[in-house]
Amino acid sequence: MTPGSGRPRAEESALLPTGRRPRVMIFGDPEKPQAEALVPRLRSFLEQRAELLGVVMDRSYEPIEEKPDLVVVLGGDGSILAVNHRLGRRRVPVLGINVGRVGFLAAVAPDRAEVVLKQVLAGEVAYEHRAMTAFQVKREGAVVYDSHVLNEIVVNRDAKASMVEIDFIDDRRPVCSFYGDGVIVSTATGSTAYNLAVGGPILSPRLEALVISPIAPHMLGMRPLVLPADRTFTLRVRGEALLTSDGHLEGRLQADDRIRIVPSRRVLHLVIDPRQRFYARLRSKLRWGETPGPG
Repeated sequence: MTPGSGRPRAEESALLPTGRRPRVMIFGDPEKPQAEALVPRLRSFLEQRAELLGVVMDRSYEPIEEKPDLVVVLGGDGSILAVNHRLGRRRVPVLGINVGRVGFLAAVAPDRAEVVLKQVLAGEVAYEHRAMTAFQVKREGAVVYDSHVLNEIVVNRDAKASMVEIDFIDDRRPVCSFYGDGVIVSTATGSTAYNLAVGGPILSPRLEALVISPIAPHMLGMRPLVLPADRTFTLRVRGEALLTSDGHLEGRLQADDRIRIVPSRRVLHLVIDPRQRFYARLRSKLRWGETPGPG
C-alpha cells in the first residue's frame, strides 16, 4: 500500500450526520476523580444537542457494541488508546478531554470542553487523521498475536534476562541486531510517547513513518532510525521477551518468534482544539523550543 492510499488528509473537516441528532458516547477513566466530576456537566450539555447513548466509566479493551457518531473520552492519552482499540474498524471521531498529565491525544482542556463540543456538533472544527500500523506474531507458522497500533509496539527483555537480542529485517533484507533492554517501533503519533523518553525523534503527525528506537542498547553506535511506514518489517526475537502494544501487555514472546509489522488501513480521527494544534501542544506540554530562564 502506498503512503496515504485510501486515507483522508492529515487534517481536514469531517461532518457528523446532518439529518438527525448525532449519537454520542462518553468514556471516562474511573481512577481520575476529575473525570467523574465532568460527567454531569457534559451530560447536561449533550442532552440538549445530541442523542447520548451512554456513559461508560471503566478501562476495558472489549469491543463497543453501540454505534456512536462521536466518542468523548475523559482521561489521558492511555484512555484514548484503550477506546481506540474498542472502536475496531469504525470511522468514529474521538474527542479527548485531558484530566491526565501530559495529554497529546487528549488535548482539550476541561474548561474548553463545551466550547470545542459545540464546534464539533456544528461541523466547525478540524480533525487530525492519525495513521496506524498493524502487527502479527508468528510462532512455528501460527499467528499467536494480531493487533492494530496507534502509538507503538514494544519488545522488552524478560525480567530474568540481562538483555535481549532482536534481529531487525526490512522486507527480506537483514538490517541489524539489537542488543539491550529491547526495541520500540513507534508511529508518528507515538513519537511523543515512549519513543521520546528513550531519546527518539519527534515526528509530525502528518507523516506516515515509523521510528525504530533501541531501549538501553549495549552499543554506543546504535541510534533511532526513521523509516517509511508503507513497508513490511520483521523483528525476530532470539530469547524470551515481553510484547506490549499501546501500553497494553499482549503477552510473552518465545525464542524465534517473529513480529511482522505492516501498514494498517485503520485511522484515528482525532478532534483537535483549534487553540491546541501540534506545535502549540509541543510548547505547552513539553516546553519544546522555549528559551531557558535565569537561575
